[in-house]
Amino acid sequence: MYRKCHTNVRMIDTNKLPVIRKKIRPIAKQGPLESRRLWQHVTNSLKEGNIDAATEHKHRLEERQRAEERQRVALTTAWKPKYFAKEGDGWLYLNPLWKTH
Repeated sequence: MYRKCHTNVRMIDTNKLPVIRKKIRPIAKQGPLESRRLWQHVTNSLKEGNIDAATEHKHRLEERQRAEERQRVALTTAWKPKYFAKEGDGWLYLNPLWKTH
């Protein structure tokens, strides 16, 4: 599976890797802010080929998120991400895979 390149860098031929399906919880068991739950209507509309409905769902979701941010600012409530920490100008993921395996 590994292949040596002329620069002594090992490369993986991803075409030879097995396909492993993702294991995800059903949407009904996901938290209210999990991506698949939040974006399910956008995803379903895109699968159906209904771009107008997908755009409308996306617009509503983003407007709700903007309203929530305006409310946090008005109440001076800081947003505390669950999985990320601010680091300089970017964000650091708190549970990278290389630390859990």
